[in-house]
Amino acid sequence: MSGSSQSTKYIDDFDLETAPGHLLRRNHQRSYEIFADLVGTDVTRQQIALLIALAKNPGASQNDMVALTGFDKSTLREMLGRLVEKGWVARERDPDDSRAWRIDITPLGRALLDEKMKRVKEVQNEIMAPLPSELRPVFLSCLQIMLGMKKA
Repeated sequence: MSGSSQSTKYIDDFDLETAPGHLLRRNHQRSYEIFADLVGTDVTRQQIALLIALAKNPGASQNDMVALTGFDKSTLREMLGRLVEKGWVARERDPDDSRAWRIDITPLGRALLDEKMKRVKEVQNEIMAPLPSELRPVFLSCLQIMLGMKKA
């Protein structure tokens, strides 16, 4: 089979409605729209996740935050810079390791979280709303397995 014919076969056999990558992208877009509608656009989903992780882990290092949030180091560094500029996060050198930073949520960042968390919870409920209640734990478990957070 020639390259063109092989390519055509792959296209003919490909169904977007059963393609996991395509479906994940569409659901990612759906979750973004739900977040923007319910929480607003003054803070991103990623910033909220980082603030929640910091609120639960005061004084964490950047490496701790990479492990807790799944953000890569360069993305985290850029995000932290923006959050420091907004006054939501404070960074200081770790007294035990001058190469490392300790990161804390500030009172202003905590106030933002306190203001937004009810709506963030509503976002999670709205994302799951189309699923019957008995499938919701299965869906979450599958997502965690796909991310390597737990074993099948």
